[in-house]
Amino acid sequence: MSNRSDSARVESTKSFSEPSLSMENADGHHHESTPSQLSPSQACQYCDPEGEQHSCHESAGESGYCFWHDENASKDGPDVKEKLEAFAKDGGQLRGIIVKRADLRDVNLVKHGPGGGYDLSYANFYRSNMTSAHLFNAKFDHGSLMKADLHDANVHCASFINCNLLGVKLTDTKIDNIKVGHTLQQEAEGKIAERAKDMEKALDLYEQSEEIYRDLRKASEAHGIFTMAGYFLQKELTMRRCQMPYFSTQRAMSKTVDLFCGYGESPIRVIFFSLVLILISAILYFVTGIQYAGDPVGYSSELGMGGNAQAFAECLYYSVVTFTTLGYGDYIPVGMSRLVAATEAFTGSFTIALFVVVFVKKMTR
Repeated sequence: MSNRSDSARVESTKSFSEPSLSMENADGHHHESTPSQLSPSQACQYCDPEGEQHSCHESAGESGYCFWHDENASKDGPDVKEKLEAFAKDGGQLRGIIVKRADLRDVNLVKHGPGGGYDLSYANFYRSNMTSAHLFNAKFDHGSLMKADLHDANVHCASFINCNLLGVKLTDTKIDNIKVGHTLQQEAEGKIAERAKDMEKALDLYEQSEEIYRDLRKASEAHGIFTMAGYFLQKELTMRRCQMPYFSTQRAMSKTVDLFCGYGESPIRVIFFSLVLILISAILYFVTGIQYAGDPVGYSSELGMGGNAQAFAECLYYSVVTFTTLGYGDYIPVGMSRLVAATEAFTGSFTIALFVVVFVKKMTR
């Protein structure tokens, strides 16, 4: 499967073995230079996608990057967790760090005080063990947590917008109020591939998106966050629909259910559909005509604006009565309006039953 976040954009790292550099003055004496005093050639070459304001000022190694931004620097040491915590507390540049396959169990990356949590945008934690990690309000936007283990971690209020969450383990993970954005990274790339007619790549990305939404839904349900679970269910089924062949009956049915009720998660869609159906039927009755006590009711050029407005109001009343299958009998359809009335009555009874099911489902959660 594809993983754009695992491929390095521009990455760099921080060295803990040399916290300062020894430099020689013109008089032959030595003085210590802090990272902020380093020349451009000595500082980490990490280039953030969002501009130089997020540059890294740590000393660079032979690769040109500091320890944390160097993709080739090993992060599997036993003390990497303590080093990362210290780096964060010292104000190090956490954006774009590469911490693949690291043992970060119980790591504490909670930033106290105002200003939000730590910014770990564009960071790569591929296959890292982050069991029981404390990541409250952290920001992982545009990064990668692919196949990372977040079992029993706290990511409450964390941001994962456009983050690669494929294969992430979320068992017992506290995910209250997380932000994943309107589209996943794979979902957005799938739409681009679909527009480019690369359907093989698009289907693969949509399948990945479906898997991610399923994992998020299950984690939400496990913690009783049913509103969030409902949203992820809609997205999961939408991604499944995107994998179906165009113009197929299966895809058409899936789209219809989505439009009517949001896959059973949106009662407001049922109400909106009902109102639209009533209004359209009223217009058709107004054009085709109905009868009241033997007198025709509908559009007539002889009635004028006021008379036609009253006739339309009566057609609207008849449409509501027909939709709800009350059938008072005061107005009756004639001609083509009979077909409209039969269709509206059948659809109305079905829609009312659908609304009851969807509404009860939402209210009992």
